[in-house]
Amino acid sequence: MHAHAQFCMSGDHTLEGTKHAIQEIVKEEADEYFVIILSDANLSRYGIHPANFAQILTSNPQVNAFAIFIGSLGDQAARLQRTLPAGRSFIAMDTKNIPQILQQIFTSTMLSSI
Repeated sequence: MHAHAQFCMSGDHTLEGTKHAIQEIVKEEADEYFVIILSDANLSRYGIHPANFAQILTSNPQVNAFAIFIGSLGDQAARLQRTLPAGRSFIAMDTKNIPQILQQIFTSTMLSSI
């Protein structure tokens, strides 16, 4: 875990945090790179356009970057998921689903590299 919300300034730093994580992770040599973003899917509240988030998620082909939306106001997470690249975002309305989502991410990435 790179940063915990408890120690972050108020406001939404999803784009900056995602970009930073993707840039930093490739500085270390590794077989594969994963960045998993946990967000409340409240991007529109802060004026963040989904296309900007999508661009950052796919900015480095070496990095497998994904978003897990943990909560939603209405259908906001589902609407956001439809605008992001297929397979790059997941919705966990209950946090007990996060382990299965992570397993799905790692399995699909492994199978796509074969």
